[in-house]
Amino acid sequence: MSGPATTAAEGTMGSGYGRHSRVQHRAADHGMPLLRRALEAVPLPADGAPFRAADLGVAAGTNSLDPMRAVVEGVRARTGENTPVAVVHTDILTNDFNTTFATIMDTPGSYAHEPEVHVHAQARSFYEPLFPPGDLHLAWSSIAVHWLSRVPAPVPDHIFSTRAKGAVREALREQSRVDWERFLAHRARELRPGGQLVVLGGAAADDGTSGAEPLMDTADAALRELTSEGLITRDEYERMSIPTWNRTREEFLAPLASGPTASPLRLEESDLIRLPDIHLDRFHETGDAGGFADAVTAFFTAAFTPSLLSALDPTTDVERVADAFTTTLHDRVESAPEDVETHWHVMALRVGRV
Repeated sequence: MSGPATTAAEGTMGSGYGRHSRVQHRAADHGMPLLRRALEAVPLPADGAPFRAADLGVAAGTNSLDPMRAVVEGVRARTGENTPVAVVHTDILTNDFNTTFATIMDTPGSYAHEPEVHVHAQARSFYEPLFPPGDLHLAWSSIAVHWLSRVPAPVPDHIFSTRAKGAVREALREQSRVDWERFLAHRARELRPGGQLVVLGGAAADDGTSGAEPLMDTADAALRELTSEGLITRDEYERMSIPTWNRTREEFLAPLASGPTASPLRLEESDLIRLPDIHLDRFHETGDAGGFADAVTAFFTAAFTPSLLSALDPTTDVERVADAFTTTLHDRVESAPEDVETHWHVMALRVGRV
């Protein structure tokens, strides 16, 4: 295997992520009932102090509007007044926070327009400490914790972690375990007693499959085609990796059952969900293979292509490769829509701070 043995990760979303994240938005919908129950259970601040909430992994901000509106409305439904609410949106330093704040502040009807709502940002990974001890009443994270803090090694002959085998697969699983335990440990410290944590995480079935393997295989085949055409080198292809690990139910729940975080945190609710393929459902209604390929390619490009292109050599024409990959992927998807049927798995968790 060529290239560096260790790769920095935590994917940066591509241009247009907010417009092409309907799949992530549908996944977040499954967390809204948990969020509402968390808002019913969390102790409220007294004496006019602000309610402090964190949105962990904001990306473009599009999929944070509904949950954070629910937070503001849920708190004020219980207090009967305009209790101050402070929302801190967090993401890694390379996130496009200009787009994030344009979305949050310029969208008509945004929660940020409500009186006594204060919007902030924190440009740091949620695998690190983000807030002072006991600072938060509530934390929300949607479709973000499957991104790894680092990739111990690229997957040989593929771009997706569920296709890894042997030692590489175990190294990815171990990195995921360390990241998840670190995430929970920091939240246990940052939440107030009685505070609530709601997480929607990219997950896997018990057999370790994410439900997206056909799509990932098609994207991998497109990159191999570019390699055979000489647009990217074999070394560049071997370095390419989508830095994620979709945890099984057992992997999600293990640190909440035993270990350092099992005492301060209590699992309140959990559910493993298999999402519909909304793009394929639309194709079945319309028969428009080109429109289907447009939607699937836009989704993939916004979510994953930046991570793949980060493996290119400095002398490679990144824009040319990106255009060629988009075209090749689109053509493959359009020619065989049923071959990329995708049913992502999502783990929904509500956790309380004891």
